[in-house]
Amino acid sequence: MTPDTNPSINKKKEGFVGQRSCVLPGELTKQIAAHPLCENLYITDIGYYPNAALHTRERRKGSAQHILIYCVKGEGWYALNDQKYTVKPNQVFILPAHVAHRYGTDDTNPWTIYWLHFTGSRSQYFLDFLQQEVGFSPITVSPQPERFELFEDILSHVEMSYNMDNIVYANSSLGRFLATFNTAVYNPNPVNPAEQDAVSRTITYMKENLCNSFALEDLAGIAGMSASHYSAVFREKVQSSPINFFTFLKIQEACRLLENTQLRIKDVAYQIGFSDPYHFSRVFTKVMGNSPRDFRKLRKV
Repeated sequence: MTPDTNPSINKKKEGFVGQRSCVLPGELTKQIAAHPLCENLYITDIGYYPNAALHTRERRKGSAQHILIYCVKGEGWYALNDQKYTVKPNQVFILPAHVAHRYGTDDTNPWTIYWLHFTGSRSQYFLDFLQQEVGFSPITVSPQPERFELFEDILSHVEMSYNMDNIVYANSSLGRFLATFNTAVYNPNPVNPAEQDAVSRTITYMKENLCNSFALEDLAGIAGMSASHYSAVFREKVQSSPINFFTFLKIQEACRLLENTQLRIKDVAYQIGFSDPYHFSRVFTKVMGNSPRDFRKLRKV
């Protein structure tokens, strides 16, 4: 059976040059919804519309699934709960299930979008995870290469939904794809390292200098901020104080040294900037729940 006649795939024909899209039929969707590896979070529709001139939709009763639309070029809009929003490049929005909505491309600068419909028992949790700060407003994100690679991987396997193995594989990547749109998640792989923000620059600096000790003012100076402003920005992005996070990085390095080398515990302490091995042991135990000695014994088993 050729792909064009395979009943498991319905391809939308919207007339956008270079478009790709797949809609899973009802019977296959029922199987996915009952599958133990997919039932919590799964895709029903997915696609990519480049330069989507005249693209518009209205659903007066909403959709049975949540809809994510990610604009990478051009502009568009959507209307939800009697409010209209404008969508720019590098913005994503999510339309919640069963809520009336309209959306469409800009008349003079049509958008290029990646989109998918998702549902499952965990889908509302992902909706809350992504919209916790912005509500229904569009979310501005950086164009991470991983996000595009994940989407391509997911879409390619949905297109090959001749068997459930491909569907399970595609849906296993969905949660990670959705999580890339949470702007509070630290991105360790920016598109251009030279364009790292102040917090990312200082985290990179911390990782390169685990053998040193820094005061808050030292790290704030690297970021080019006052200590109080830097601390507030860092806490908002990382959900930890800069010094506590630096300590966490040091302890993680200590774990690697304890597990993979024969260094004495005091030498491990020295390598990560602790001049007092007893202080190191107390800090390690507080962070990891075991002393360095016990950690090494447990990891050697």
